[in-house]
Amino acid sequence: MRSSNLGFMLLTVLALQSGTAKSEQKLTVNLGPTVTVLESAIFPYMFLSRDGTLVVQGTVPRPPGSPLPEPSDFGGIPRTVRSTDGGKTWQVWKPGPKQGEGPTINNTPLQLKDGSILIFHWIAEYHRAGLAIGKRWISKDDWQTVTGPEETRFDVPDGVGNGFGDNGLRYSTLWFDRSVLELPNGDLIAGCYGWFKQDTTPSEYQKTMNRFRCFIVRSKDRGLTWKYVATVAVDPKVGQEGFNESAIVHLAKGSRHGRLICLMRVGRKNPLYQAYSDDEGKSWSKAKALGLVGVDPDLIELSDGTLVASYGHKPDYKDDGNFLAFSFDQGETWSQIVRLSSVPTSAYTSVRETAPGKLFVVYDERNPSDQPRLSQDRRILGRVVELSAAK
Repeated sequence: MRSSNLGFMLLTVLALQSGTAKSEQKLTVNLGPTVTVLESAIFPYMFLSRDGTLVVQGTVPRPPGSPLPEPSDFGGIPRTVRSTDGGKTWQVWKPGPKQGEGPTINNTPLQLKDGSILIFHWIAEYHRAGLAIGKRWISKDDWQTVTGPEETRFDVPDGVGNGFGDNGLRYSTLWFDRSVLELPNGDLIAGCYGWFKQDTTPSEYQKTMNRFRCFIVRSKDRGLTWKYVATVAVDPKVGQEGFNESAIVHLAKGSRHGRLICLMRVGRKNPLYQAYSDDEGKSWSKAKALGLVGVDPDLIELSDGTLVASYGHKPDYKDDGNFLAFSFDQGETWSQIVRLSSVPTSAYTSVRETAPGKLFVVYDERNPSDQPRLSQDRRILGRVVELSAAK
C-alpha cells in the first residue's frame, strides 16, 4: 500500500510540474469505518495542527427559550473535541472559565510559521457601514488552551449588515467564512461573504434576504485588522442566493504554483462555482459552475498536488449525502466523485490530509424532522479515507 501511494504521488507531482496531468486519472479510494466524533451535533469544522492533532467543532441545540448570545446566533452551542491519534478517539475540549462559550468557528483556524494557532470567530458585527468587529483567539500549545478573545476590525467600505438569512433571523454581520491563509510574506488573506450597499436583489427564498457576494480581505498584523481587497464573485442572476460559503486554497505545487482557487456555494440545489486568482486575490477570473452540487465546500491541496473538495447535498436536492471530489489538474476539472453517505445531513463537511495517501473527513447525519436545529437525533461522524493509484 505504501509503495503504491508513493509511486502515485511521484507520478502526479511530475505530471503537475510538466503541465501534463490527465483529467481522467483515477484513484482507488478506500473508505474506513465511521466513528462518532460528536453526539447531538451538526455543522462540523475541522483543524489539523502540524503535530497531527485534529480539532473538530460542531453545534449542539441550545435549550428552547434560552437567550441567544448575539443576534446572528444559529440557535446552537459550539462543542469542541480533540484527537491526538488520527481520529480514533476524541476528548472534549473546553475554553477557560472566563471565556464563555469560547471560539465559534465556521472557518479554518490558521497555524502560522512560528507555530501559533489563530482562531477567528465566524462572524463580525457591523458597528456602522464599512466597519465590522469580530474576535480572535490564540493557542501556543497545540490547542490545549487558548487566550482571548481580542477584537478584530474589518474595513470594508461598501459593506453593510442590515438583512436576513435563510433561517429568517436578522443579521448585521460579515461572515468570516472557511479559509484563512498565510502568504509567503506573512500577510494573511481570508474569504468572506455578505452584502454590499449595492446588493439589493432578493434571494429565491424570501424577499427580505438579499443575494450575497464573496470577497477577500487582507491583514498585515496577524489578523487584528483586515482591509477589503477584491470581490471574488457577485451576480444577482446566479443561483438561489448569490455567492457565499467560500473555500480557498493557495496552490503549492505544479505549474500554477501560487494560484488561489476558490469554491463557492450559490444555493441549496445549485452547482458549486469556482474562480481563481494569480495575483494574491487582487483580481479574479469569472466564476464558472462545476458539476458538483452542494453547499459549504471544503478544499485542500494534498502533498502530491491533487485537490480534494468535500461537500454535501441539502434535503432540497432530493439526494441526501456527502461527497469527496478530486481534481488531478489543479482545478481545471473535477473528474472523480466519491460518495461518503446517503442519509439526511446538514451537508457541512471538512477534510484534512493526515499523512500521504490518507485523509480524515467529517460530516453529519440527522433526523429529517421539521425542526432539525432542535433535534437531539444527530451526530458528527468521521472516517479515514485511504488513497492509492488505480489499478
